[in-house]
Amino acid sequence: MLLHALLPQREKLMLLAAIDLHEVNESVWTSMLGLELVACEPAPDLPGETYLFGSVTISGACDAAVMVQLPLGMARHLAATMFGQDEESIGEEEIFDALGEMANMVGGNVKGALPGDSKLSLPTVVEGRNFRWAIPGADPVTDLSYQCQAWTVRTVMFERVV
Repeated sequence: MLLHALLPQREKLMLLAAIDLHEVNESVWTSMLGLELVACEPAPDLPGETYLFGSVTISGACDAAVMVQLPLGMARHLAATMFGQDEESIGEEEIFDALGEMANMVGGNVKGALPGDSKLSLPTVVEGRNFRWAIPGADPVTDLSYQCQAWTVRTVMFERVV
């Protein structure tokens, strides 16, 4: 940890995010939900596939955001697992609630690992096909992809550049 102490503040946050985001994903997905994540190379979005993006922002010690991206099939599986129901009985509201809660849990754990006092926004969930998601003025600090069941799950942490 001596290296960590010598780094400028921006690099400390980037280093912390890179280390903590993987640990947070493991904790939330595997320990809390029993869903195994296997790190993988990023997969391109499939044309015509419906994706969901759940996100929260962190403000305070740094301005950041955490985004979780899933294809619709994985989002339905996540909701069924989280609420202890069959996938066939899961509706749009449960899917949005589950992904919002996942973004909230991941983002809340990241917020807790950042230095200083920070606040977490309410989660936002977006669903669609063939669109881009961005935070103007922010750069991706950590972009992790995992295989979970038959789907790719992506988690990205952004930090606003001052």
